Amino acid sequence: MGAIKAINAAELAMETDAKNAKVPLDKVIDTMWQTAKDMNSKYKETSEGGLAVAVNMADC
Repeated sequence: MGAIKAINAAELAMETDAKNAKVPLDKVIDTMWQTAKDMNSKYKETSEGGLAVAVNMADC
């Protein structure tokens, strides 16, 4: 399912003219970075949070 979403997103991005974007890419990236900095690390999908700490590898 994730791969299909990624392919669809890529196809939409390639068909879209960046000059017509309502929100500039730099603004999106900056906003995502600010959100990540504000987010508690235990909720991030990193090696120190998210599935990395919630799933026991022995169960896989």
